[in-house]
Amino acid sequence: MQKLFFLFAIPFFFLSCTDDATEATDTFYVRNEGADMPVWVRGNLDSGKIILYVHGGPGDCAMCYRYYLKGMESEVAVVYWDQRIAGSASGNVDPKTLNYEQYTEDAFYVVSLLRQQYPGKKIYLMGHSFGVEVTWQFLTTNDNQSMVAGALIVNGTFSNYRWMDVMRDWVIREATEQSNAKALSFAEENPVTKENIQELDWVGYYRHMLDLGGNELSLFSNKKFLINYALFTPNTTLAQFSHGKGYENYFDFEMLNYDTSDKLDMIDIPVAFLWGKKDGVVPIEIGYETEALLVNTTVDWTIFDDSWHEPFVSENEKFLEAALKFIREN
Repeated sequence: MQKLFFLFAIPFFFLSCTDDATEATDTFYVRNEGADMPVWVRGNLDSGKIILYVHGGPGDCAMCYRYYLKGMESEVAVVYWDQRIAGSASGNVDPKTLNYEQYTEDAFYVVSLLRQQYPGKKIYLMGHSFGVEVTWQFLTTNDNQSMVAGALIVNGTFSNYRWMDVMRDWVIREATEQSNAKALSFAEENPVTKENIQELDWVGYYRHMLDLGGNELSLFSNKKFLINYALFTPNTTLAQFSHGKGYENYFDFEMLNYDTSDKLDMIDIPVAFLWGKKDGVVPIEIGYETEALLVNTTVDWTIFDDSWHEPFVSENEKFLEAALKFIREN
């Protein structure tokens, strides 16, 4: 039934193009399980290569980050997809569908749409933060990885148990170096184990991590970004920040169960890691653990020494060049 449903969804897609074939301005909507998810295709389709940006959050937006990713569009096409209830997505979505299985199915339909609309083009996934979780889940489900030519992984985890354990180590290290007794005491009193992961105060860890400088860069301190966000993206403040309550089911029950550690040996497509070295949100040690699990492929690394959780923000030119180099070579 799912593939039939995808075919029925085709008439809901909207398409507009410029006269210049290399400057795609195609816009589609994928309708699935109550969600109407916009998909914007921009850039150079004549390159034969498409990057699908899988945004973070959950609940972030895709087109608002075009401000930082647009520099790739002269060389390749970039696709911006707002996930269910995120960004400017709409519909009547049951919060119970905010689970990894559903996100994976949504991603499958988006990739299938791109393959149908642009046959013969190579598709690469570029996941950031939560988008990495969706990316790993997609790639390790059925034969999905055969649908794409490679994956770019930006500061994201393969397991939320390992993420929390590594964040705890990061907090202990930084709290010790910064003589932050409160954060150190919290970490010592809240060990991370597989058995207690569902009851863990992960929000407390997150707050201490931020207090210790784990992600000092704020997108909203960039006035040009704010102007672009307000005037030149399909997002509105109301749309972006009014849906947080919908994720309660995800954060309470779904999130900390996520673990693809026993599946990553399935992956044999090329993979690139682009990692901000200063990141406390998803410390670089998670990247090293992930690489060790990717036993059937090799990982192309680019480390951004002066970046936190969003290296495409803090070292934009270096990030875009590293991403494009991987795409050119694969």
